[in-house]
Amino acid sequence: MKFLVLIVSAGLFASSFAFTPANRHPQNVPQQNPKSSPPVAPSLGKIPAVLKENGLTTLVDLITKAGLAETLSGEGSFTVWAPTNEAFAAFAAIDSPTLAAVLNDVSSLKDILTYHLVPFKISPTLIPSVHTELTLPSVQGEIVRINVYRKKGSSFSSETVVTVNGGLVITILQAGNGVIYVIDKVLNPQDLKLGNTQIEILRETGDFTTLVKMFDTLGITKISDKIRPKTLFAPTDAAFQALPSGVLEALFANKAEMGKLINKHTLSGTWYSNGLVSGPLPLFSGDTVKVVVSARGISVGSANIIGADLSETEGVVHVIDAVIQL
Repeated sequence: MKFLVLIVSAGLFASSFAFTPANRHPQNVPQQNPKSSPPVAPSLGKIPAVLKENGLTTLVDLITKAGLAETLSGEGSFTVWAPTNEAFAAFAAIDSPTLAAVLNDVSSLKDILTYHLVPFKISPTLIPSVHTELTLPSVQGEIVRINVYRKKGSSFSSETVVTVNGGLVITILQAGNGVIYVIDKVLNPQDLKLGNTQIEILRETGDFTTLVKMFDTLGITKISDKIRPKTLFAPTDAAFQALPSGVLEALFANKAEMGKLINKHTLSGTWYSNGLVSGPLPLFSGDTVKVVVSARGISVGSANIIGADLSETEGVVHVIDAVIQL
């Protein structure tokens, strides 16, 4: 996956937005934040000042280096998806070789940062009115995806969880020229770029050749305009190889059974890990799968999520370590 990778160093960072097998499977961190509506904390001042006042110093430093401070301190109205310092540092641990290249390329830095900007104000009162999903244009050009989750296990709750490309909205800050949504993730402009489809994510690593072969056999080779947002729990090649002898061969000999297996790993809607809670989820096959979210991670039926939140244009892919058995 073409993860955006950044590293904090003397107030600056490095990023890599190439999809590589090495960072395809980030260590899954279970949801620790309370599932409640993000608090709104009013503040005065223009966007850079508000960011600095609230400790988002890494983002402020990068905005200044990219030459965006004057624009964001002027008149107008913006929405900022603002990663925390910890979010930048967390992605720094994945890959750091491109530090010098990014710091010396203001154009690339600006491209990344403007993906975290929307050219108009999104009022905090709008978010609760989003049914399930909303896509918006960024200043950079690619879209961002907002998801609102209201379901808690097998029952509905008035509490909500809001994510931006899977990143959790922690709090909301008001500025004189816009609104700032503080998030726990650095956004990658490549994630929702046209062409970054579910099948392309699977093809671009060496870990899903069996699943890709199934899609090819069934003729599922590209995105369909008729398909609504969906979530795929993708078993690795190792997961398929762990099946009892003869099972995989039998699947490839029977397209109907192969289709049923894929449908048992797919569900409607974009379910990022921050939106998953313990309880049943309905699958395309008509079955339900039990999800368990705990301090140890997230399990889906008989499988564990070992690589969460691979964003793509059709929804999201979660890497799992076993074929789901129902």
